[in-house]
Order: sequence, then C-alpha cells, then structure tokens
Amino acid sequence: MPNAVDSAGTFQPPETGQAPRLTLNAFGTLGMAKSSQDRADYTFDNLQPFGVGRHRNPSPDIDSRLGAQLTANLTPQLSALLQVVSEYSWDGSYRPAVTWANVSYALAPDLSLRLGRIGIASFMASDSRRVGYSNVTARPPIEVYRLLVLRESDGIDARIRFSTGDFKHDLSVLYGRRTVINTRGQHVHSTDVGGLFDTIEHGDFSLHLAVEGRHVDNQNPPLGMFYSLGATYDPGRWFISSEWVRAVNNDAKGLKITRDAAYVLTGIHIETLTPFASVSELRPRSDTGQPPVAQRSYAAGLRWDPMRHLDLKIQVDHIQLSSNSYGTLQNVTPGTPRGSSLNVLSLMLDFFY
Repeated sequence: MPNAVDSAGTFQPPETGQAPRLTLNAFGTLGMAKSSQDRADYTFDNLQPFGVGRHRNPSPDIDSRLGAQLTANLTPQLSALLQVVSEYSWDGSYRPAVTWANVSYALAPDLSLRLGRIGIASFMASDSRRVGYSNVTARPPIEVYRLLVLRESDGIDARIRFSTGDFKHDLSVLYGRRTVINTRGQHVHSTDVGGLFDTIEHGDFSLHLAVEGRHVDNQNPPLGMFYSLGATYDPGRWFISSEWVRAVNNDAKGLKITRDAAYVLTGIHIETLTPFASVSELRPRSDTGQPPVAQRSYAAGLRWDPMRHLDLKIQVDHIQLSSNSYGTLQNVTPGTPRGSSLNVLSLMLDFFY
C-alpha cells in the first residue's frame, strides 16, 4: 500500500538518497460525496459541523483538504518540522491550521526526542489519515477513527528503534496537553496526555499497539482511556489489515461510557488498479440508558494510480444503523426513524508531492 509518510510523521522523499537540508511537500484531496439520507448528515468525524446529506448533497466538505509540510535538517542530529492543513473544521471554514510543529534531536542513531506539537500515533493510519494518497480507501473507517478526536499533543515524546530477534520495534512514549474546539465552539482541554505506542515489523507483517490516557475537563471523573491494536499483512500482490479500538470516557454526570470498534480491510493490486472491500462496526460496551451510538458499515471501491503521486478513487459505503440508534449521524431531523440504513458514494482525487 502507498505510504507517503513514515511512522515519525515525516514525508518519504520521492527519490532515494541523502535527505536535503530543506524539503517542502504538498498533499491534498479533492473529494465529493453523495448520501441516500437527506434527513441527517454523514461526517468523517464529530469535529465537522455538517456533512453530506441533510445540509449539502452532494458535498465536498467531508474529504477535501490541502496541506503542506516543511522539513528542515539543520544538523545531522537536529531537524524541525512544520505542517499546515486546510480542511473543513468545527466553525464551517477551511481556515488553515498548524497540525504539526516540532523539533527533533537524535541522541543516538536509533534514539530521538521531539518537542512541540506532535501527531499522536493512536491508530495505524494516524500519521497518514490526512494524506489521502497514503490510504487505499476513500477515508479510514469512521466507526474506528472517530472514537478519538485528539490527534495531536503539545509536549514531548521519545522514540527508540530496536530489534528483538527478527522483529523490529519502533517504540515511543508521549506526554503533553491539547485543546480541541468542538462544533458548539466550546474549548475542550485535555491535560496529562500520555501514551505508549509500538509498531512491530517482521517481513510482510506489521503490528501496531497503543495505550493512552488523558484528563478531560468536561468529564467526571476527568480520566479518559484509549486502547488500540492493529495488524497488516502485505506480501505485495494483495493485502489485509484489521484494527480494534476501545474508548473509555465519563460524561459530566459521572456515567462511564465504553465503546469498541473494529474493521477488516482487504484488497488486490492489479497493476495500477486496487479493488478493495471492508467491513467495520461500532458498538457500545456499557448501558447508558440512552439510545446507543452503534452501526455497521460495508464498503467496496477501486483505487486507480494513473501516474506517480496521483490517484483516483471511487467507493460505496452501506451503513446499517443499529436498532434504536442514529449511529454516528449528525444534525438528525426530528422524527427521523432510528435503525435505518443509508448509502454513501464517494469520488476523489488525491495527490502528494
């Protein structure tokens, strides 16, 4: 599968060789989606105020974005990174935002420290979720990837690479804080954000593990936890990947809310074409006394790479909402029946350079 960024959030240069002193990369997605449901909005994550369906149908908002990343290799040990992304955000604008801004110092060839705004490796596709070219599908499965809105941390992390036998580890620990603005314009403060992450590789197989905790000011008690486990097998001709996550939070009244989500994705590479299919599910693990946020999605699509650094995708999602649930739909029109289903058609062009 294409991968334009490595596990440190650094773009892979198009050509091999010694890294230049200053590198500017650009990436973007031009997307359009259409939904069969016109009484509610289908969104990629819950920081998007509107989506496709009720407010705009078709809509370019849930997938379209433009980003740039500047990497400066100041010395053999010291580098700096700045990433700016323009995408549909909480206030309905495409105002550019600084997503990553950090400096990295290599204490040894396989040990480094970073300080600043750092991407959190919560998922297998955390570093590439905004780089559509790096993803085979139109977007990472929303059932899994919308369970954690915290994508970056302002703080510090340490990263070490080592081997145990034939297994290569990329291990990091992180500590920091971050404020996220939700669609109501409220500032949600996360402090004491801590995490342990490990990517393990053995031949064509890779495994990703993450454990995170944080204090959130709108929870009672404030502690929130997140766990994920993902695996990929990619021998070249075909691939299969799967990911499981669990989010544990508390509401303002002290009620514990636990949700699980998982997906399985597979595809085949046929020259410049990659047909793929996936199934994903979000389900509650605790009874809150309220209608559950639960759904299952089936997706199928085709990726075409007509030239280097550019792809075209078409994807159809069938979303089945669980009984008595609106699932992840937002801005639902009063009186809309629960437990229904919808289809979403997505077309997009991704580029990376």
